[in-house]
Amino acid sequence: MPRSDFLRREYFLIPLAIWLVSIFLIQILGAIYAPDSSVIPDECPKNSGNCERELLFYSGSPESVHSAALEWVDAQTMASIIDSNNTESHTVFRTSWLMFPDDFYLTSKCTQSGTSLQIHSESRLGLSDLGVNSNRIDELVEYLDNIEFEPHICSS
Repeated sequence: MPRSDFLRREYFLIPLAIWLVSIFLIQILGAIYAPDSSVIPDECPKNSGNCERELLFYSGSPESVHSAALEWVDAQTMASIIDSNNTESHTVFRTSWLMFPDDFYLTSKCTQSGTSLQIHSESRLGLSDLGVNSNRIDELVEYLDNIEFEPHICSS
């Protein structure tokens, strides 16, 4: 085998090896920086380029709003529900290609204005998410806006 053929094959494997090592390191760092609990954080870190929050209000019960949101989550690729009950959940989304972990929290509850849904989406690693968290929230909001919830009156 000529030496030049051997080198071409060897160089062909280098990008694949770099990609695999990168995914491995991202998964290790993602596990190290995983949140201590599945409770929704109080706020996004100051000057964060990788965290988005949204507070929405719906006419349905907290359980039905949360259930509808989880139906959307279940339909997404690369999403794993870590913890969930009737009104709160913690999901980990993984980006395609390098599989960066993003934490996605949902909390629904009765308020004087109706049922509130707090959405918090935050990347574990990096300084920017390139708009992924904002797009994810927008997609969920669009999905929920197309659902007619059975009216529910929240009493405080």
